Amino acid sequence: MAGKATFSILALLCAIGASAQQTCKLTPFDADWPSEADWSALNTTLGGSLIKTQPVASSCYPGNPFHSSQACETVKKEWGYSYYHASLPESIGSPLYANNSCLPPGAPGYTPTKGCEVGGAPQYVVNATTEGQVATAMVWASERNIRIIIKGTGHDLNGRSSGAYSLSIWTHNFKNLDFDAAWRSPSDNRTEAAIILGSGHNWGSASRGAAKFGRVLVGGVDQTVGVGGHIQGGGHGPLSSTLGLGADQILQVRVVTTQGQILVANEAQNQDLLWAIRGGGAGQYGVVTEYVLKAHPNPGNVVSCTIEVSAAGNDIAAKEAAWRGFAVLLASIPDLMDAGLTGTGMGLASTSQDASVCNSTRKASVSIGFFTYNTTEEKVASLLKPVRDRILAEVGNSTVTVSLSEPSTQADFMTFFESANDAPSAAGTAGLMTSRLLGRKELSGIPISTLASYLQRLMVTQDPTGTALMVIGLQGGLGPRNVPEVMRGALNPAWRSAYIHMMSYGASVDSNVSPQEALDGVAQWLEETKEPVWREWAPGSGAYMNEGNAFDRMFKEDFYGASYDRLVEIKRKYDPTESLFVLSGVGSDAWDYNLNTGKLCSKCV
Repeated sequence: MAGKATFSILALLCAIGASAQQTCKLTPFDADWPSEADWSALNTTLGGSLIKTQPVASSCYPGNPFHSSQACETVKKEWGYSYYHASLPESIGSPLYANNSCLPPGAPGYTPTKGCEVGGAPQYVVNATTEGQVATAMVWASERNIRIIIKGTGHDLNGRSSGAYSLSIWTHNFKNLDFDAAWRSPSDNRTEAAIILGSGHNWGSASRGAAKFGRVLVGGVDQTVGVGGHIQGGGHGPLSSTLGLGADQILQVRVVTTQGQILVANEAQNQDLLWAIRGGGAGQYGVVTEYVLKAHPNPGNVVSCTIEVSAAGNDIAAKEAAWRGFAVLLASIPDLMDAGLTGTGMGLASTSQDASVCNSTRKASVSIGFFTYNTTEEKVASLLKPVRDRILAEVGNSTVTVSLSEPSTQADFMTFFESANDAPSAAGTAGLMTSRLLGRKELSGIPISTLASYLQRLMVTQDPTGTALMVIGLQGGLGPRNVPEVMRGALNPAWRSAYIHMMSYGASVDSNVSPQEALDGVAQWLEETKEPVWREWAPGSGAYMNEGNAFDRMFKEDFYGASYDRLVEIKRKYDPTESLFVLSGVGSDAWDYNLNTGKLCSKCV
């Protein structure tokens, strides 16, 4: 195959000691980099859709070197919001991954002496409106050995839609949305209610569009999350524990490859590509322009209720008891989810100012908001009251406070969705975390004391005076487990036995060093501090690539699991020029991307 040939050529170059230039993606400092006339000709071919990158914060620097059309005060005011970065051709929500190249004053990472440059942002952006434009641009760049990146209309926690010296394909204009009450599978003629959805949507516009037809989609709870990257990485949300993940809903996709092919992938053709798109990671196999997704009835009667656990005092006994109460609550989750509950929660652990004090003195608290559909408040209360009693039986009410809110009801899922989006989501900072998928064995199959110990060891911060944060997502359970085999793709198989998707924060960015050195420091700290706890607690259980450690040494196993080797072959087939690269992506360990130089080069591994 052509893909295998390309990979073999790279291996040969490495074997004979080829120069770095021969195995690197092109940069403007290379003689073969296209001239201004070449780029202009491409723009003409694309019908004027090519944008030369002009960092929006350029207006905050003397002389406005890139001629930004937005006033600096506007940039500073909007910089902290996800929707703002999604609206810009070149920007991402975590600018650290773009080398903090042109930040407005006051933004995290801003250094007055650094100035404004394109830096880690793409050199040019294709503001595509047609698949033909995407195909033309992809072929043009891949033939010239130029890196290609893909940007949708949503979040980017791990820098997948940024890249120095790249050509970016911006899909935000692909916003068609139609409903087919009886979409017919080309393989077995079964029919499904389906939404045909352009990949430029975010979950706000997609969910509201589906609601006009009385349907819901399995998507993110945050309206500013983009459809494309979210769904290709798995795509969890408030309906996942009931209906499966977003990737499990894909009936068909339209994909443009780096070779300029415009392909339809479904159960009858290009099945391997469909399989890869169903959870094999975004930005790696081609540009998805359209999804056909299963559309579900709008669940009614959404009942919510919250449990909170915290230490009743500041003494050692109360703090230790709070950790055990935390563990009892987590151990109860598999049974609660099997009974139909889902939800999300947050754990906090304050750190003593005295770094010499042992971890057991930290004060922990946890709050989990449970909800479910098409049920009654009495039913939800009957499930949660025994959990409260179990926590108190374990730790006693003199040391720990356990509160159970009164259940409340909302009319339907879309009412619930709108209430969860009453404030804009934040951006502009580095989304540095590590995560794990936890099943029954890890939650209720070990002693409470052991579970409490794992929680304590995870909830630490790089800053010894910081507060550790843990996010607890109840997105596994019966939904992913019961997805029909015909709908399953490359999604990490660990999702099929998981209940909780748990994220642990606590890394700190060193603002006194370059972004590359800061990320290297974070990577080392996570590898030495948090990843060993996951590997001891939940070996082989997997992690969620969209909200995980982009520098995970074991990313192949953790993000892709048993799907990885097959995904390597599929990527070779559809991206033989290796034009698409993302951190912790398939085959990414064969490349080195350095923010200091901006170069993407083969490691010759």
